[in-house]
Amino acid sequence: AFLATSHLGIPLEEGKSRKPFQCRADHPKGSHSAQVSNPGPGSSLLPVVTLHPPSREEFQGPYRNSTLMCQVLGPRRPPIRWLKNGDALKEGVVTEWMVTQQAGTYLTSSRVVVTESEWDRGDIFTCQAEQEIRNTSKGLECG
Repeated sequence: AFLATSHLGIPLEEGKSRKPFQCRADHPKGSHSAQVSNPGPGSSLLPVVTLHPPSREEFQGPYRNSTLMCQVLGPRRPPIRWLKNGDALKEGVVTEWMVTQQAGTYLTSSRVVVTESEWDRGDIFTCQAEQEIRNTSKGLECG
């Protein structure tokens, strides 16, 4: 299984005049096309998702693990889904919701523990909130 996300940024009026759009994903194991429509005014905004890699200093501790942090800012409290190499992670996930100072905006923080061996092996960790997906692994991070 694989997950992908894509964004098309165009002015609202242009988007309304050109709907619907065709989106196509090609992968060595197959291709898929989808029709995408502009939901129009009054639709809910997608959340802003930020995935923070683990701290290298935390791996120096006695347990040889660190924490991945996924933060989601948006108009709702979306469920957050964690994946490791495409498989759902359920254990060790801690999620907290807070209302921000902006009315109707929520900040959701979710953490999962990653071991030094998982990180060094190059395991890929994914945070998903609604359609927004962020990936991280040792090979994807700088430094």
